Amino acid sequence: MDREVRVIIPAAGVGSRLRPYTEDAPKALVPIAGKPLIWHTMRRLAKMKVSEVVVVSGYMSEMLRASLEACPDTPPLRFVENPDFASTNSIVSLGLTKPFWDTPFCVIDGDVLVSCDLLQRVLDSPRDVLAVDTSKVYADIDMKVRIHDGRAVDFGKDLSPSARQGEFFGVSRWSPANAARLASAIDELLAAGKVGEWYESAMRRLAVEGGLDVLDATTDEWAEVDSAADIPTATALVERDEASFA
Repeated sequence: MDREVRVIIPAAGVGSRLRPYTEDAPKALVPIAGKPLIWHTMRRLAKMKVSEVVVVSGYMSEMLRASLEACPDTPPLRFVENPDFASTNSIVSLGLTKPFWDTPFCVIDGDVLVSCDLLQRVLDSPRDVLAVDTSKVYADIDMKVRIHDGRAVDFGKDLSPSARQGEFFGVSRWSPANAARLASAIDELLAAGKVGEWYESAMRRLAVEGGLDVLDATTDEWAEVDSAADIPTATALVERDEASFA
């Protein structure tokens, strides 16, 4: 079944915490189970038959583009470049993709791997959702999400513990209607000079204003490759998921 859903992958950052891997290659090309990280994402998206993938490049963009063009399993590809990647953050990278928000789309961070099962649940969701790991204890959560009645009502790295919480790890699904609200929040932050913010700052505004639906995930369904210590976890996910391609 073809899915009329775009996927947007912000992958412009330097990835300084992944050195030495990122001294001569972009973060999305860090090897996982013998292949570039982003190749595993492309293989999953090709299996899911998404309509198009928009990749935001920046650091070593030519190398990233060449690698993706050589990848044997990809949906149709489009590239957007963030020329200011060294002095801006993901809010700028995501904002550059606004021309492609006219149809339903998903955002998957370039340093995140998700299982085939979780990816299918996100792509096929009948509503806009944030994928949130609700299996973690508070002390182990990075980007914290406060949840009420199945909806994210606030999130940020500095949130205090709450009755129900989880971790947002950079996977979400958007309709054009909610994307228009997200675009307005991004524009307001950028107009205020907040180019160094994570894009989650804009999403947080929407959560606080009216909530965003949560799609529950578990820790074994995703991996963020933010440092060398994360590589074994990502490798294990790829190996577990291999049966999905049989």
